[in-house]
Amino acid sequence: MDAVTVPESLISRFLVEAQDDQIGLWEIVREVPQQTGPGEAAMDETLAVIRELLARGLQAGDPPYSTDGYRAWADQQPDRVIERIRRDWMVLGRTPNIPDIVWFGLPT
Repeated sequence: MDAVTVPESLISRFLVEAQDDQIGLWEIVREVPQQTGPGEAAMDETLAVIRELLARGLQAGDPPYSTDGYRAWADQQPDRVIERIRRDWMVLGRTPNIPDIVWFGLPT
């Protein structure tokens, strides 16, 4: 995979939003510029944004719509988080929507 340049303005926006609420994967997918079109390239761009958000302190967790609500995943190692999201996205077979796969929040 070629390196993906992540716009600082996008990262900053999500970090500010995380101060007030969790951020759904669907929001990131919607906002990431899709210059390379749909498919794996769009997924890679989204995962690059997620990797940067994780590096800046956000944690991945269950969607707040799940049975137990938002809870941070036990394993927050960025490579494992990214691989879990990639795998679940592939299984989902479509662009993630509001209740799907993962949300991100600040540590509690």
